[in-house]
Amino acid sequence: MHPAAPLIKVRHRPAVPAVMTALGALTLVGAITLMTGPAGTGAVGFLLAAVISLTIGALQFAKPYCVFEPATGTLRLIDLFGHRDKVLGAPAGELLFFNGRNLIRVLPDGASAPVKTWPGHPADLRRLSAALPGHHA
Repeated sequence: MHPAAPLIKVRHRPAVPAVMTALGALTLVGAITLMTGPAGTGAVGFLLAAVISLTIGALQFAKPYCVFEPATGTLRLIDLFGHRDKVLGAPAGELLFFNGRNLIRVLPDGASAPVKTWPGHPADLRRLSAALPGHHA
């Protein structure tokens, strides 16, 4: 019996969670400034926006963008809040391949659709594309 092939995890591109975290921190500073100002009102919306931005930024740092399981041909696009991951590839009756530039999925009806990869870390995407078959048209 052969050991199972390791999962290929694609992290988020570093700029995306950094921007979300910085935006959340900046919004938090604005909310604190509004709360301590002379009016002392209007900060609830800013506080909520800051918490949401900081949470999304932290989750993007902690969770991968997608995970590929070579043994089954499954690509799982991870939902940040953990409710519904999007499953592509063999379990959905699709074929995944890399055409030299884009990750493409061939749907069961024969149509093809690109897979959004811009949020993924470039080095991890190269590892993923190396594990996928190339297009031989």
